[in-house]
Formats: sequence, C-alpha cells, structure tokens
Amino acid sequence: RVEDCRSHLFYINPQEIVYMIAALGIVMNKGTKVQRYFGAGEKKTAKGHTDDIRSLAVCPKRELVATGEVGAQPKVFVWRAADSSIVQQFKLPRGARAATAVSFNKTATLLAVTADDNDHTLYVYDITKGGAPIYTTKTGPDPIMAMEFSKHDENLLAAAGKRGVVFFTVNGDTKKGQFKGAEMVDMASLAWDTAGTCITGSSKGDLYIWKGGAVADVKNVHAGVVHSVQAADGKFFTSGKDNQLCVLDNTGNLINKIELPSFAKSIDVQGNNILLALRNASILEVSFDGKVQSTIIEGHSDGETWGVAIDPASGFVLTTGDDNSIKAWDPKAKKCVGKGTLNTAAGPKKKTGGASTLSQYPPNQCARAIAVGKNGHVVVGLNNGELHIRAGASSLDQVVAKKTDSKEWIEAISFSPDGSKLAVGSHDNNIYIYDVNNGYNLLTTLRAHNSFITSLDWSNDGNYIHSVCGAYELLFFNVQKGAQEKSGATALKDEDWATWSIKLGWPVQGVFPPGMVDYTHINGVHRSHNKQLLLTSDDWGLVNLFRYPVAAEGNKSYSYRGHSEHVVRAIFTPDDKHVFSVGGYDKAVMQWKVL
Repeated sequence: RVEDCRSHLFYINPQEIVYMIAALGIVMNKGTKVQRYFGAGEKKTAKGHTDDIRSLAVCPKRELVATGEVGAQPKVFVWRAADSSIVQQFKLPRGARAATAVSFNKTATLLAVTADDNDHTLYVYDITKGGAPIYTTKTGPDPIMAMEFSKHDENLLAAAGKRGVVFFTVNGDTKKGQFKGAEMVDMASLAWDTAGTCITGSSKGDLYIWKGGAVADVKNVHAGVVHSVQAADGKFFTSGKDNQLCVLDNTGNLINKIELPSFAKSIDVQGNNILLALRNASILEVSFDGKVQSTIIEGHSDGETWGVAIDPASGFVLTTGDDNSIKAWDPKAKKCVGKGTLNTAAGPKKKTGGASTLSQYPPNQCARAIAVGKNGHVVVGLNNGELHIRAGASSLDQVVAKKTDSKEWIEAISFSPDGSKLAVGSHDNNIYIYDVNNGYNLLTTLRAHNSFITSLDWSNDGNYIHSVCGAYELLFFNVQKGAQEKSGATALKDEDWATWSIKLGWPVQGVFPPGMVDYTHINGVHRSHNKQLLLTSDDWGLVNLFRYPVAAEGNKSYSYRGHSEHVVRAIFTPDDKHVFSVGGYDKAVMQWKVL
C-alpha cells in the first residue's frame, strides 16, 4: 500500500525486510524471496488484522514490529519479526477510522499511534503493560502526515502536517515548532537522528532542520513535495516528487543525487544500502552512490486489480488493473518477469456509469479482465471497452489485434475449450464471439441479458455458453446460431461445462451464506480442473474453498484471510495444486497452496 502511507518499509537485518500488503505484515528474505506472515491463515484460527494495514514501524533493535489498520475501531498490533508472535494488541476508539502512523520510542516501551478521526488524535500506549493509553491529545482538524518518536529522548515525539510540526512529550507538554523567520509551509514527512535533530520534508521541496523545537536551517533539495525523509549514520536521505533520492550530510549539504523510477514513500538504511518503497508499488534497494539498484518486489500501484489468468505453457501468472499495466509473474522465481502497457496515450477521462475506481488513469489505461489462449495470446479487456490481443506472456507490448465492438467496460473473457473462439462479456449487456484463427474477426453478438455481463463459461464441445449478468439472470446461448437457447435450463441441465465461473446454477447454489439475499457479496467463482473443488472470493476479504458441487445451502467451506478488501478473483493453477487471488482495492496478488 503506497498511495496514502509513509515510512512503512524497514530492514530487519541485512538479509530480511518487513513491509505490509493488504491485511498482512510480511517479513521477507531479499535473496530467496521466502516470506513469513503476520495475520494470514484460516479464518477461524488466524490472528492479526482484518482490514487494510495503513501503518508500520520497527523498534530501534529491529526485533519488534507495530502495524495499525483501518476500520471503525482499528486494531494495532505489536509483534515479533522472528516468529510473528503477538506481543501486545491495542484497539483505538470507535470512529478512529485508521491508525495512520505508529512509532516506537527509543527503549521500545512506548508506542505512539495517530488516528484518522476528526481531531486526528494522538495516543501513546505502554507496551509493557497494555491496556488503555497513558497519554492522549487531540492534534486538530488537519491530517497528520508523519509522526515519529525521537531517537534521543524516549518521551519526546513530533508530528508533521499542515503549517509545520508539533512536538509532544508524554508528560503532556505540547509545543509548536518555531519557524524563526523561515517560511511557514505544510510538511509531508519527518524523521529524527540520534543526536536529537528533527528533519521534515516540505510541500515545496525543502528540507527543514529542527533543533530545540525551532528551525535551524532550510535546504532546497527537491522540485516538489518531499515525500519521505530518513536520518541514519550521520546522514540525511530524502525523496521527492521529482523522482530523485538525495543523500546529504547532517548539515543538509548534498553528497549525492540518485535518479529513481518513481519517488519513494519510505526510506530505510543499513550499511551501504538504502531501502526504498516507491510510489509505483515496487521495493528498490540502492547503494549510496546509486550505481547498484536492485528491484526486490514489484506490484500494481493504482485503483484496483481485478484481472488474473494463468498461461498454461509457461506457468506464468498474468495480472492487470487500473494502473495502465499488464504484468507476468513467475511463481517459481517469485518475481515479475514481464510487463506491458495498456495504452501509452491517455484517453478521455472517466464518464459517469463506467467502472468504479479511484485510479488517476483514464478508462483506456485501466483493465479488469484478462485471459490466455492455447495459442499463447494474452487478451485484455479495458475499461473503455477496448479489447487488446497481445502476442504472449513474454511479449506483452506486442499488439496482435485491437477490437472496439464493446461500448462499455469488459469484465469477462473466456476462450472456447479448443481455443478457436473467444467470448467477451461486456457491461453493454452483450457477449461478443470472435474467430481466433481468422484475425479475431467478430463472428456474432449474443444479446438477451438485461444487465452487464459478469461471468460466462463454454460447454465442453464449444457449442454453448451460459452466462450471468448484473440482474442475476442465468441465460444460455447457442453459439453456432448466435441466439439465446431459451429452453437451456432444461435442455442443457446435463451439459458438460468446460469451466464453472458463474455464481448461479445447481452446482454452486450453496456458496451463499444462509439467508443471504444480496448476491453481490460473492465476487468470483472458480471450479478446479479435476472438478473436485470450488473457490469463491468475497467482499469480506476471504478466499473460500468448497467441495464441488456445492449444491445445498449452508455447505461448509474453509475460509482464508490475507486480503483486506473485496477479493475479486481466485483461480486454480492448471494442476490444481495452487491458487492465485487478486484483492481489488488492496491490489495484492497472493499465492496459496492446496493441501
């Protein structure tokens, strides 16, 4: 999570780092990519967060981690990096909305937490005792952009935000930072050095150096907002909107400037290495001189991530979302091995009634559906209705064809079992059938639904399609005739369907919790290839595993937590040994093992 977080990535030791994704705290070995999790697992036994983690900090010895979540009554956990065991748990009052920042004091006995309530309340908890906060103060109506305990004084902390910085002591003293003639500006980032100097990054690109609660110096370091700052080993480190990383001495004089792919929202330092969480959702490690840059992790960075498919030939996982990208992931190497751009030029802005998203990108640079054919082609359905056919998982920018038949955004794409046809379900209520072997020419359009198409499947012989729409109609179509099979519910009741991704029908009628009348809470359905298991993904952040068929209401499932937002899709790998899921707004791609 990068769009609204700062200072949320740290070294645990030279080999391991800690960060958060969705509802998970993750400790990962940089080299092997092996991960340990805080909070994942079967719903009944998993301990940890149940919503998006918004903030993260490590104690000075890097043994303890604190994470805070969003929610009406957010939880904050202190846990051990070595084994993910819980040390302490705190719960903010109802209405706090989020724990926007967390920070340990220098002895790791106190934890400061800022809330996203109307008063942006600051809480300080005693980790050794637990319970209620030992100090509480309302900081005001403006959001706190950054907060951190002093590395020199165990009872002193500072918070940065609109019109400067405020210093707090746990005994109750509050002091506004004095600008002493310097320009009073908004602050976006904050850090302390071990000598008791506080540094803040301003909205105008300046580094403010504070001593004794007052400005001692101002250095212009960036063109635009200074999104992150850090102090370590007698040096200051900053990153700004200009995509630069600056290394400075402890008086603010520039030592080196390093060009980055994107600006950093978090900076940590160990030895001669600098660890960066970039706005493009990647984790980068660079040397002090900038000559060595290593990408540790990549991800989707904007809006939501809905599209997920698996290339059966390579085993690569393909994903796409609202960040103008297609990505190919190698599960064995545990890294991104291919990238593509949806459209290099931005199109018209989002119109009313299109795909709901918080993305900064227009619809022609957002996508919600993806599929891979037997010919290796990767097909992507965009939010402006465009259909792109790319050459393959290793050639994601090579365009084979583009189709513009759909007038609204595309949610469902499926190749026929023999790979000769392609079905595309659109939010214009139609299903478009294309001839794969003839340049993806349009063969026919299936019209009968009264609402947007959410899912569809082919019969095993490729002659029929069944589909579900936003009005929860289950309809059947004869593909050869290009017409609805009005008696399909009866005539095709014993039909052998190549896949099952719709959430209506006899084999899946038990996937809904007893008494549920709102079917929108189940977002995706996927049957295993051996027809023994069924996955559902839901609005409660869960991936659910059933025995197939799920014919009776109340059928038992195993439900697994890891995502924080609505899980949009969860699919089996071709051998049914693993599952991949994507989490909508949390933009996380997760791999699960089927036991």
